[in-house]
Amino acid sequence: MGGEEKPREIFGSLVVEKRRTRLSDLKEFPRYVIEYLINQFCPGNDFDAEIGRVRRKLAENYASPADAPRILHQLKQRRRLDLIARVEVRLEVTEDKYWASLAALNERHIHIDENLVNKYPRLMGGMWGIAELAYDEAQVWKKKITPLTLADFTPFQHGKIDLNEYLQKRSAFSRDEWLDLIVNTIGLNPEVLTTRQKLLAVLRLVPMAERMVNMIELGPRETGKSYVYKNLSYYTYMLSGGRATPAALFVHAGNGKPGLVAQFDTLVFDEIANTEFKDPLATISIFKDYLEYGNFSLGRFNVKGEASVAFVGNLDVLGSLPHEKYEHLFEPLPEEMIDTALFERIHAFLPGWEMPKLTDRSFAEKWGFTLDYFAELLHLFRGTLLPSDPAQRFRLRNAKGRDIEAIQRIVRGLMKLLHPDGKATDEELAQYVQLAVECRQRIKDQLGVLAPGEYPAYTIEYEIEGKAGSGAPPERARRRALRLPSEPEVGVVVGLAVADDGAGTLQLIEVVAQKGHGALHRLGSMGKAMKESVKAAYDFVSHRRKAFQIVSEFKDGYNLSILALQGGVPKEGPSAGLAFAVGIVSALTQRKVRNDVAITGEITLHGNILAVGGIAQKIAAARHAGARVVIVPKENEPETRELPPQLVEGVRLSFVEKAEQALAEVLL
Repeated sequence: MGGEEKPREIFGSLVVEKRRTRLSDLKEFPRYVIEYLINQFCPGNDFDAEIGRVRRKLAENYASPADAPRILHQLKQRRRLDLIARVEVRLEVTEDKYWASLAALNERHIHIDENLVNKYPRLMGGMWGIAELAYDEAQVWKKKITPLTLADFTPFQHGKIDLNEYLQKRSAFSRDEWLDLIVNTIGLNPEVLTTRQKLLAVLRLVPMAERMVNMIELGPRETGKSYVYKNLSYYTYMLSGGRATPAALFVHAGNGKPGLVAQFDTLVFDEIANTEFKDPLATISIFKDYLEYGNFSLGRFNVKGEASVAFVGNLDVLGSLPHEKYEHLFEPLPEEMIDTALFERIHAFLPGWEMPKLTDRSFAEKWGFTLDYFAELLHLFRGTLLPSDPAQRFRLRNAKGRDIEAIQRIVRGLMKLLHPDGKATDEELAQYVQLAVECRQRIKDQLGVLAPGEYPAYTIEYEIEGKAGSGAPPERARRRALRLPSEPEVGVVVGLAVADDGAGTLQLIEVVAQKGHGALHRLGSMGKAMKESVKAAYDFVSHRRKAFQIVSEFKDGYNLSILALQGGVPKEGPSAGLAFAVGIVSALTQRKVRNDVAITGEITLHGNILAVGGIAQKIAAARHAGARVVIVPKENEPETRELPPQLVEGVRLSFVEKAEQALAEVLL
């Protein structure tokens, strides 16, 4: 037994030839709906004829909003009608009554028996299936005719799964055969993917197969991020941009109705950059509790959920790595989500930039599980344990509590998907542990950029049967858009700043002096505080011009142009005055500025250097860029003593009280 037909020979009708399900005229339906219908009506003897039956059934029984008047007319005439539709049920507490909604008919008040809701509780979040509607104009509710009733409902989902039979059949496949089967099931063509890319594709499924797994994936457009979550499982709910409210996500403060995290297995925030959070402070605060504990309180209600959470969004790339314009990789997220405590609770950062863009060859052609069966399988995995805990087979070093929990959850999820019997070789397990460690390390690396004082750099390592490894993310080699000058130059100074997202960044300052009439040109979009820093530096140099051997007529005989470059992030905040003063003196004296020294500090008219904020972030940015010396206000010296040793390793801190001290250090 083997070859391309092996999945069909072993799993029979539980698999489908994926090329048959790629029907361009039926793209409006989720893939699991199409595959359910193909599995029901296309046994495979004459597919072209059989798919015609599927199209006819959809033509007869599917209603779009444009068809609503015609469908309602038919329903009134026939009294009963079957429709293929998505049905959603809500409980109106003020009426103590359940109502069904069919968006396809623009109807929100359809009677439904509570027993039917209890039979299919996921109707509360919406399900696709065959809805049997009845029409009775004699039905009146609160003095209004409400003639529609959902008499019965048949969901598009597989029946009970025999897990023991599934495990027995899994044993007939090698790991690589099984990996290809899962990738085909997802809808991707394993023949155009590397083994690592296949594993990344499977990693996307872990939140569906393991409870309370929190993941983020950022990458280029058209790499299949949304495709997987949208089409794979009806136990997944996707929010595509728009507004997210605490009532919808968690619990309604008025009636206590549980939100999406209590109704679905996986909650996906697609196009996360376009998501707007109503009352962001409260929402993010609840999110942090939920991601950590699975429960949360809102008002008088305490709710428990088990949904995994996935954040999906776009990120620009340069070559094969994230674009160097990003100071940190969380930058594409909404501003209200830039919260280190929130990111600490995310278990894995999947490198979506490694997945290829989708082309005609990207989609599956061969056998894969039918998605109604696979969705039930993923749902079943969430409540089952592996025969043995894979965490007993590997050790972690330099890992903190949340790191350990995150890595173990990701490994468990991968094992459930690829080795549900727990029988992975050491080499196979090492692949999964390495990937889990890397995806967790990526979280820690970005936290170190955002808050270096709180999250000092460290590398998580693992060991399996005496063989050690680490998960250092490949993009650690990524270079930032702003770098130290390649050599000392006149009027070019390396300043430091804190961006509005809290990360430290270089701030290259360029000053040019030309014959003129004393004009001061501030170039670029400087904020008010930065303009004041430039003016203070200019007036200080003017006041001390003789000490710096600057010609006395410089105010009337020279024009100064000053530009601050900071990687496209807002240039606001009083911390660049000293760097501006150094640049002005350099330009007027034609003395070059050391290119291995970074400067932070504000200046007064008499040259006193004042303390500034964000010292840890600034030192981290300077060290990352390769600076050998960082000039820091003397007033900030006590703060630097509290910094982790790793943060200042290889960098000399020069503390100054007067501008003259800095000029002596940096001018050549």
